[in-house]
Parts: sequence; C-alpha cells; structure tokens
Amino acid sequence: MPADSHENGASGGWGVVLLCHGSQRGASRDECSCAWAADGARFPAWCLGCPNTPVGLRQAGERLAESLGADAEQVIVSCLEFLPPHPPEAVSILAGTGVSRVVIAPYLLGNGKHATVEMDEVLEDIAAETPGVELRLAQGLGADMRIADLVRERIATLPEYSAGSGDGKPTGVLLVKAGTQTRYDDCLWLKELGSWVERDLGENYAVSVAQSHYGDPTMEVAAAELIEERGVGSIICAPYLFFPGLILQRNVLGTMNKLQEAYPSIPMSVAPPLGVDDRLVQVASDRVRAAQAGA
Repeated sequence: MPADSHENGASGGWGVVLLCHGSQRGASRDECSCAWAADGARFPAWCLGCPNTPVGLRQAGERLAESLGADAEQVIVSCLEFLPPHPPEAVSILAGTGVSRVVIAPYLLGNGKHATVEMDEVLEDIAAETPGVELRLAQGLGADMRIADLVRERIATLPEYSAGSGDGKPTGVLLVKAGTQTRYDDCLWLKELGSWVERDLGENYAVSVAQSHYGDPTMEVAAAELIEERGVGSIICAPYLFFPGLILQRNVLGTMNKLQEAYPSIPMSVAPPLGVDDRLVQVASDRVRAAQAGA
C-alpha cells in the first residue's frame, strides 16, 4: 500500500506508521451489512457505501496526517498481513526520507494477539532492519467514549432504531468484534464499551457483546442472553469492524442467519460497520501524540 505522507519531511523528525491488520480481499456491498437487508438486487436506502479495506485504510492515513499536522512530518499506512508495505519496509521508507524517530500506532479495534504478542515481534523485526531509528509504540484504539458514540450512530442508521421492537420490549444490541482466542483477549474492554453504548442508547435498549469466531463470548451465547435473560423483542447486530469483507460476510452475517433460524419470532437486523470516521482517527491521533510526548 503506498505511503500517505507530508512532503519533504525534515531530517531527524518524527514519522508515524499507522499499523493496521489488512485484508486478503477487497469488498463489495455483497459482503456488507446492507446485503443482509437487501431485497433481491435492491439494497436498503441506509447503505453507506463503505469503502473496501485498502481504500478505507488509505483514507484513514490521510485523515491522521491532517489531524497531526506539523507534529508528524510523515505518516504511512502499513499492514500486518496481506497488504504492503509491511512494518519493517514502512519504517525503512520513512528512514529514507530522513526521519529518525517513528511512532508505531496500532489501528486495531481489539486487544488480541495482533495487538499484544505480535506487536513485540513486529518491533523486533523493525529494530533489526532499521537499527538507527528510534521506535515508540502508541496504544491501540481500545475502549473510548468517542468510539462508543460511533457505534451508537451506526445503530441509529437503521430504521429499526426509531421504530423500536413494537411490542413494548427493549431492543437488543449484539456488539460483535472480530474473533480472537480467549487466551489472548478477555474482552473486558469490549464489555466496558458495550456498557457505554447501552447507556447512550437509553433504557429501551440492552447490549450484549460477542466475538465473531474463535473465542468467548460467542454470538450464540450473547443472543441467548439478550432474548432469554433480558427479554428483548428484537435484535440489532452492530459489527465492531472497520470494513466489509470475509469476517463480516462469513462469520457475522453467517451466524446471524443461524440465529434468525433459531429465533424466528425475533426480528433481527445488522447495522453498518464502522468505516472511516474522524472519531476513530482522533483517537489514533491522541495515542500518537501521547507516544511522542513519552506518556
């Protein structure tokens, strides 16, 4: 993936690598939430036209460069998997422009293996290939009130949001992140985020969190909690993912099909993914500034 950067970075200045997961495939609306609500070839009016992963990440990098302004001479997008440049190459590109200090900013929504175990390996690989560059690791996005507000906004995109369950029962929200093994992520941060979303939505909503695959809590368990314990009359699934793609199509929407079959009397819908949003970029910008300041 080409670098997104300010021109003519000053020698010895700061550079930023916006470190993303990446995706092995592009995406179309057929792989997005709106496909689940499509009526034949007609997609719903609320479809946001989400960009695919390469385009979306490039846009995020451009917005981060704008947000940081003169605080960072260069910003480049790098991915852990599939999409080049990979982290060591990205830092080498920055070093070639005269940058001597680099903040690695994980643009990751979870605290799983990619954000923990693999990050140590990434830093070791970078240090081995560019020993003259000072590296600082920023915190990932994590639980943040601004992201909770974005999730609520995505839920509010659906007509079901204003209509409610229609039977006096609360509306359930299934907040689903990309799966990771439980030993790498206990999802406590996700539960905290879910509690903020529930508070923002109000007393007519109940939120339960889940993982799309691999680990606990599963979507099946979270849905059962909403229906059997919290008595919801309908469910809105909120994908805690950046963009359309394989995980949304296969894991999230695939499981939603099974849940709808298991609970045919419970209306279900799926909100759009997070996409590119200035609130996400601002959280990343704050993390970068804190790393620059040594906080």
